[in-house]
Amino acid sequence: MKKNDSMKKLAVCSMMVALSFVLSLFAPFKFWAQGGSVTLGAMVPVVLVALLFGTKWGLGCAFVNAMLQLMMGFMEGMGSWGLSVPVLLCSILLDYILAYTVIGLAGIFKGNDSVRAVLGSIFVCVLRYACHFLSGWAFFGMWAEEGYTALTWALFYNMSYMLPEAIITVVVSGALAALMPTLRRNFSFCRNDG
Repeated sequence: MKKNDSMKKLAVCSMMVALSFVLSLFAPFKFWAQGGSVTLGAMVPVVLVALLFGTKWGLGCAFVNAMLQLMMGFMEGMGSWGLSVPVLLCSILLDYILAYTVIGLAGIFKGNDSVRAVLGSIFVCVLRYACHFLSGWAFFGMWAEEGYTALTWALFYNMSYMLPEAIITVVVSGALAALMPTLRRNFSFCRNDG
């Protein structure tokens, strides 16, 4: 029975990663030259997996999503930015692998209610912002616009897309949290920890 539950969770995670990837393709606000966009709630499916199944499943789902985002970043030309190999590797680590994997930590707030969903969403949005900020400050300060330091440029540049993305994530996750008790009742595998 436990193996069957794991397979069901894996199927749900696969669908949610696919949904997250598709939502990330619909980025109506993509004005940022050095990366970043506001999507139609691309973080929400991964947040919901973490809230339903816990941190372990959330992190696994988020890591797969991070790899897909990294592939998309390279397809959009990230490799042609003229970065040295060490800077490119650090950017990959901070802007993709860590920034998207931390979304799975919403599982710390695992539960059925909107309060947990809102707190978990805020928590992971702050963590993701911190990853992008650190990368921008450490590696992309050379592209700061006139009048900005590397620090202030990283703060404002990353806030310009992460704040709207966070608002969308928090609102949609909080609203969809109302469905979680129904999911837990209808799918016995959602009740298991792990």
